[in-house]
Amino acid sequence: MPTPSTDQRHTLNRRPLVSPHIILLEFQEDGKSLVHRAAINTENVIWQGETYTRAAITIELPETRDGETRARGTISNVDRFFSRAMDSARQRVNCRLLLINADALDAPPLIDTMNLLVIPNASGRSESISFELAPRAGLLEPVPFKQTTKQDFPGIWLG
Repeated sequence: MPTPSTDQRHTLNRRPLVSPHIILLEFQEDGKSLVHRAAINTENVIWQGETYTRAAITIELPETRDGETRARGTISNVDRFFSRAMDSARQRVNCRLLLINADALDAPPLIDTMNLLVIPNASGRSESISFELAPRAGLLEPVPFKQTTKQDFPGIWLG
């Protein structure tokens, strides 16, 4: 297997991005139709007819530990838009994460988590909101036991 040289890696790391990518987030409380949209960007982004409000959001990837994997996030509370939404939430808040190409806004997203992430808890201060981002179906949730059938997993019976 060929190994790149130090000079090759340095050249690759210095190459500018051809097209910028933007992370979009959608927050929606269970049972509610209102969706709060945010873009990790310096200006608002319009994607597929929806406006994503610019927001200062940082996501910290978790360290490996026992239990479920959860990321930690912080949202700047400058305009209080998201803090009001989090404060009024009484049900679980679903989160959809999208990665889009800023030069091809009509193209499908590069990454789309659908609504498979949730915010199990959040806390706020005057300057920021901290939250955890976890998978909707946690590894620690009980799984109903039954015999595997062709209807459940049709791919097993192919070939």
